[in-house]
Amino acid sequence: MTQEIELALNALYLRQITTREQLIREALRVAMTRASATAEMGVDELFSIMKFGTESKLGHFRADREDFYAIYMALSDIDLFDFVSAVCENDREGHSAVPHLLTEYVCTRIAQRAPKSVLVPEAERVFSGLRSIIAASDGTVTITTQNNLFFQLLQFLFRDDPNISVRMLSIYMLLPMPEQYDYIFCLPAFGGKVSQECAEFLTRDYDGVALENLMKLLSEHGTLDFIAPAKITFASGGYDLLRKSVLDRYWVEQLMILPEGTFRPWTAIKTYLLSISSDSHDAVQVGELAAHKGTLEPSKWRTLTVEEFAGHGDWRIELLLSDDDENLRRFRESPTPKVKLREIADVFRGKSILKKDTAMGDIAVLNISDIEDGEIDYDHMDAITEDERKVKRYELQEGDVVLSCRGTAPKTAVFSQQGFQVIASANIIVLRLKGGFIPGYVRLFLESPVGSTMLQSFQRGSGLMNLSPADLLELEISALPEAEQSQIANHYEEEKKRYKDAIAQAEQRIHDEKEQLFERMI
Repeated sequence: MTQEIELALNALYLRQITTREQLIREALRVAMTRASATAEMGVDELFSIMKFGTESKLGHFRADREDFYAIYMALSDIDLFDFVSAVCENDREGHSAVPHLLTEYVCTRIAQRAPKSVLVPEAERVFSGLRSIIAASDGTVTITTQNNLFFQLLQFLFRDDPNISVRMLSIYMLLPMPEQYDYIFCLPAFGGKVSQECAEFLTRDYDGVALENLMKLLSEHGTLDFIAPAKITFASGGYDLLRKSVLDRYWVEQLMILPEGTFRPWTAIKTYLLSISSDSHDAVQVGELAAHKGTLEPSKWRTLTVEEFAGHGDWRIELLLSDDDENLRRFRESPTPKVKLREIADVFRGKSILKKDTAMGDIAVLNISDIEDGEIDYDHMDAITEDERKVKRYELQEGDVVLSCRGTAPKTAVFSQQGFQVIASANIIVLRLKGGFIPGYVRLFLESPVGSTMLQSFQRGSGLMNLSPADLLELEISALPEAEQSQIANHYEEEKKRYKDAIAQAEQRIHDEKEQLFERMI
């Protein structure tokens, strides 16, 4: 951010113009006024032009003419695009934006494909890189937004460019656009849902609806580069049908994990670059992108045939990249039947409890810190005071398998009934087995190399672990006969007891030896 922009922002802050929307609106108001003004005009004339020329589009100016003149002078020599870019880049209100590295990658993709028509929906999310994207394209560029202020801003900025079209529409509902495009880049909204009435779509989430919509706008030789959250690669609830629709109607060109923290501070969720093409491809590239000398480049990848990629069912890159792992290969090729957790267990998350709410209560709370080396410390758990009926749904029962869903690494244990009520905290996922499976066996499977890799593949967050109960329903487990499961679980417990006994004996022996040596020193 330049010093001139900082000074202009301070002039706006002094007049209680502080939010992203307010800052952009008043900067646009000044630019629109300046476009109709002359250098000789004074305060009264400028204020009059502003009133008649901007308020019908931008709303009433909520200050006097002296305030407007001060703002006008502070912004008079500043490029509107640069100012809005600085505001967007420094916004902390939760509006996600495409970082510079990713913009440069997109520009490289455009330059390689030389599309005649480019579509950039949700343009406010890529605002800082719009100039670069437009410059990389030799054809027409269509920009869309569902934000009225950005629609006015984009129309003003590109009013004199015949190759740029600005449209106001939402990519989260049925699109009226009949046009098709050679290249589309989109960072959709994460987390929102469309209304129940939108039954036309395979999913109800904004990201799924956006992907489904935009695929239909690809030209005969078009490419869609779509920023996808982790759930798109493995979740059910319509996402399985969406993945199938992609494979049935289009071609996946690449699926790459974006670097950790790409969209911080707006979100820390794990994101992927999904590239879909109308043109047929013989292979699919899967892997990871990493920053290298100011650019994004593949740092770890594999090339799969289209048949190999489609044969995996879901698109969990972690598993695709781990195909050379002997344990995972053996698991996939083993004739042992496999079942998903949804078939054998009820899966739910514990109750959200603030630290300040813990007290000397009679309801114990299981937290991540209470699980260590596959065992639960029942003696030092926090407690709360609460109506038992309100926490009944979170109460742990004998044989529940508990799994940490936050933190740096998964922890697992099997709950044993206590003489007091114990509930799970929100950092714990509970697997309540329906029958036919031994809790100790399921816990061991989750800790196995195969289980750990599979858990990692369901990771939604980047950096710290973030697992969802709904996602874990899709995790597969070997369905050995119950008797064999019991043998495995019991054998492990016996060996663990021998190990702990050996440790205890060794500790006692070194203690006794030290005592004898101390006696010799006297």
